[in-house]
Amino acid sequence: MKRLTLPALLLIAFILPFVFISCSDDDSSGSGAPTITGVRITDPEYADSLFTKASPGSIIAILGSNLSNALAVYVCDQEVFLNPTLNTDHSIIVTIPSEENGFVLPSTDSTLPNEIRVETAKGTATYAFTVTAPSPSITRVDAGYPRTAGDVITVNGLNLVDIESAYITDIPYEEFSGMTITDDVPGNHTMIGDITTVTSDHHLNSNNYYETTSVITFLMPAGAPDEGTLVLECAAGNAYIGLSVYPGVPVIKTVSNDMPQIGEELVITGTELLQAQITYGDITLNEDEFTISETYDTIRVPFMRKPSEGSDPTLTITTPGGTAKVERFYDRTTILTTFDNDDATDNGWSPNASYADSGTDDGVYAYINLPNTGQSWWGTMIYFRKDWNGNSFPLSENIPSDAPATDVYFAYNVYDNSDFNNGTFPGYLRYMIQLGDDSQYYYDNGFEWTDYDAQEFTFNPPVLADINGKYHKNMWYRVTVSLDNFDCYAGMTWSQIVSTQLWQFYLMYYNQGTAKGNVDVKIDNIRVIYIPSN
Repeated sequence: MKRLTLPALLLIAFILPFVFISCSDDDSSGSGAPTITGVRITDPEYADSLFTKASPGSIIAILGSNLSNALAVYVCDQEVFLNPTLNTDHSIIVTIPSEENGFVLPSTDSTLPNEIRVETAKGTATYAFTVTAPSPSITRVDAGYPRTAGDVITVNGLNLVDIESAYITDIPYEEFSGMTITDDVPGNHTMIGDITTVTSDHHLNSNNYYETTSVITFLMPAGAPDEGTLVLECAAGNAYIGLSVYPGVPVIKTVSNDMPQIGEELVITGTELLQAQITYGDITLNEDEFTISETYDTIRVPFMRKPSEGSDPTLTITTPGGTAKVERFYDRTTILTTFDNDDATDNGWSPNASYADSGTDDGVYAYINLPNTGQSWWGTMIYFRKDWNGNSFPLSENIPSDAPATDVYFAYNVYDNSDFNNGTFPGYLRYMIQLGDDSQYYYDNGFEWTDYDAQEFTFNPPVLADINGKYHKNMWYRVTVSLDNFDCYAGMTWSQIVSTQLWQFYLMYYNQGTAKGNVDVKIDNIRVIYIPSN
């Protein structure tokens, strides 16, 4: 049991006068059977209000008569600490323990009653009282379209327990952005009938507090608005999510790669991604060429066809609800080199990567293959310039001029089967950007020694990290390195980067440590791209 803090004691000192004022002086000796007339919380704003629920960890004042000789106080059939100094004939101050301190919620154990019980030598008093779960939230609704009366609607969320009322209001979901979970809900309400709990997994999450992963179902009520908001009024507050009879406009949130490799799985996330058709450039994909998740929030595309050169660099998803677009998809103006006899020139320095034909439309890829390689301060490299005439690489005109360097990336596709990121192998790829005056700027993948003598080190992010700071093995994916990591571009906008230019670059295998490991990396489509952070 936690000790009462000074703020809690001050709140108690504030509320006690209200407790005494609200009660008569009869039975001051506590000689009769106890009664409970109400409960207050120690918040001055609500000093005159009575409550029938509170959350774990709350300090509450139990009001009534003949309470001074209380022997025990139970909340939801669980005994709580009783401090006699906070006990009068007309009130008892107690703290409801938190779940982390062992309190069990009735929403997780149906055998526990929602009540307060005070026991004295003269008898027992009870009072209906709910200890609430954490605030509820809805993450998504699963159901096909159109959603007609009687269809099963599945709702996923957190803490969808102690549901007191459920309905659909005709007020658009966007209008709920400024509301609190306790505000009255406007609009015309179409009430929902019985709700069935499918799963209710109560657990301690990674942030060390309890939550309940919830899945519930109900039948779509007759007369629901075509567009509106689903409202679940729970004991702990209200949860909201948009609900429509017909498909909404699709939204694309992320695309795993702007220029996928043949055979790569392209992953698109968003909302309302159903009954979809995908186009990019001059390629059209129908539903039998990709898979859509049952929750309509993820599309997985086996990428097998590249768009033709000169076609529109836009990916479009079309559904019955509308269209969503991603610009700069397979935008060839971002490319520095594909290793396929393009305008880039290999400096030819040794040791040079090898170059192999993929056997697909992707053509040639660079290959660094170094079995059981150890410390190396000058390693195998991919080192290219635009040409021998001193020209800079052309940089894309399809990137906004005010795009910050933090959102502009040196990017490439990779297939990695190396010992990178295994905790013992300190090898990585060193990046170098070279300007027209031969000045060189490096990025060492966030490598840092924590203890050189013990050969202990860290990488931040991992070697060959994607845009989410993750690495993958034995699959093609995109690696990104922000240009803000290079001093020559740090803090600039895209227009300033274009003015600074880029003459040469390399990716070199580098190992500052002594531990050996295998390096087996295929690299293709090196480019400079824009990924807006918002």
